[in-house]
Amino acid sequence: MSTSSKHQPSFSAGSDPAALEPNLSSLLTANGGRWNLTKGGEALEREFKFKTFARTWDFMTAVALQCKIKNHHPEWSNVFNTTFIRWTTHNPKGLSAKDIELAALCDQLAQDFGEVIEQQPAQPPPSQPAGGEQQQQQRQPGATATCGLAGLADRAVGSAGDCCVPRK
Repeated sequence: MSTSSKHQPSFSAGSDPAALEPNLSSLLTANGGRWNLTKGGEALEREFKFKTFARTWDFMTAVALQCKIKNHHPEWSNVFNTTFIRWTTHNPKGLSAKDIELAALCDQLAQDFGEVIEQQPAQPPPSQPAGGEQQQQQRQPGATATCGLAGLADRAVGSAGDCCVPRK
């Protein structure tokens, strides 16, 4: 499950952390970005919301094309106008340059396809029930996934097999 970007990144073997950290840092919510590191720091994740399902599908198609070009794919799930994306490398496990590059590319594509960025008030409305502050935080830009989308991706990954192992 996702957590805040307060976690330390865990880079995949063979990666150059010194070269990757500046680009990673600019993506994280703690630095004004919209991505969070997962617990353990082995993945970047966030959700994208669009006005319609058609826009969401167009965004996903554009991301899929880049995945084919870069030979790397996300863990993702979609419900109506919201897509949850997690970038990680499975073998060797951790964050790689491709994960960071494709996360940044997702941000660009989302902007091109008209991502809806909900602005939340600083204070919850007075009529909001107890616990509403936590619910509101979950809906803020850069917050963790809602509606179980992250869990859906987790379940799919568990049954997907070794996707990052080179084919023989």
